[in-house]
Amino acid sequence: MTPPVYPIPLTLSPSRISAYRTCPLQFRFASIEKLPEPPQIHQVKGNFVHRVLELLLANEPDNRTVEAARQAFTQAQQEYEPSARFVALGLGDDAREAFWKDSRDLVNGYYRMENPRNTKVLGLELRLDADLGKFKLGGIIDRLEHDENGDLVISDYKTGKTPPQGRGAEKMDNMHLYALLCLRTRGELPKKLRLMYLKTSTPIEIEVTQESNAACEAAAIKTFDQISESCQSGEFATHRSGLCNFCAFKKWCPEFGGDPTQAQFEAPKLYPVVSRD
Repeated sequence: MTPPVYPIPLTLSPSRISAYRTCPLQFRFASIEKLPEPPQIHQVKGNFVHRVLELLLANEPDNRTVEAARQAFTQAQQEYEPSARFVALGLGDDAREAFWKDSRDLVNGYYRMENPRNTKVLGLELRLDADLGKFKLGGIIDRLEHDENGDLVISDYKTGKTPPQGRGAEKMDNMHLYALLCLRTRGELPKKLRLMYLKTSTPIEIEVTQESNAACEAAAIKTFDQISESCQSGEFATHRSGLCNFCAFKKWCPEFGGDPTQAQFEAPKLYPVVSRD
């Protein structure tokens, strides 16, 4: 058998599966060739706010006070300010203040959505891994909890735009994969998936069924097969969309007149290697 042009990844995360579905070529650059990317302010801000809420909810329910939230924010800020990813943003004084202000607004958006003292947390930033036969699926769940009825729920914080009404379910592909991980590792299928849009204090929920879980697993295996085919042939398609404007690899995309073969030589010179603290 002819060896693959690119090594076939045998471990995938929900976000990597989503990345391939969004744009196979971008997936190749980031996940196969592992080319460096500059940190983006919205991603760093999202990670920061996740950290604040993780620290807050790690307290016992009665101790999840407003003062505890302030302390969590201060601790996260002390962790992030010296970090390589934050420093690499190169923010001036005004931009830095805007970063912290926006982050506070997002945390306040969480408080408008729920009372943290009522949240029955089972796990925060919970790492789960499962063998799906052809490949291993692994990822980190923001929050696993029981709702007021005792049902298992996966919650994920979102710091970006709230999707238009009626299109929230389209953003749930990754969440379904986390539900699959819960079933494989804990023996229990979550009842609900919840996206919590902090900017508008808007929760979006859908129910999980045995049918939706089976469809999710079949789709994940199909995507792995497509990734394998791309690695064997060396052909990674491009999908042009509005997301292209935020792609670090646009310069080398044939959709915009670029040469993909040059990315492996030029990207390391263009972008500093920044650790994902």
